[in-house]
Amino acid sequence: MKLYTKLTLGIISSVFAVGVATAAEHDDTMHGQKHEMNCDGMGMMHDHTKMDPVARAQKHLIELKTKLNLTKDQEPAWQAFSDQVNAQAKNMASMHDKMKGDMPNMPMTAPDRMAMMAGMMEDRAQNMARMADSVKTFYSSLTPEQKTLFDKMHMSQIKHLDHMK
Repeated sequence: MKLYTKLTLGIISSVFAVGVATAAEHDDTMHGQKHEMNCDGMGMMHDHTKMDPVARAQKHLIELKTKLNLTKDQEPAWQAFSDQVNAQAKNMASMHDKMKGDMPNMPMTAPDRMAMMAGMMEDRAQNMARMADSVKTFYSSLTPEQKTLFDKMHMSQIKHLDHMK
């Protein structure tokens, strides 16, 4: 697979994974209020609640599973998908904690910082490719009605992320 294709897939999957991790959070923007945003200096934005991404992902997965009303035959695909979502959330939390801890030791020159961030993006792209595969496999196990619901929920997650800008 070409590097451009991998990176594009990674970015698209990134949006989905972040959406899964954040969608369970109460969205005050839907009620005319705006979230206060903070940035930790590494471009990692988070809201004032600082809710654990793993807890957010698990909360969203519970909601998603309930809404999809999965059959017993769909459980193995669901388990693989939810395991990947949880792994992705844990990875994001770990990366965020590592970056916060490494701030004092971060390279001071722009080229060194860019090289470090490029390496992190490569790791993220690989993780996102695994997430994209997991979504594709799970999606193929859904009925047409479940796919429609899953698509709507995915779009609402993307819109949620857009409101956070």
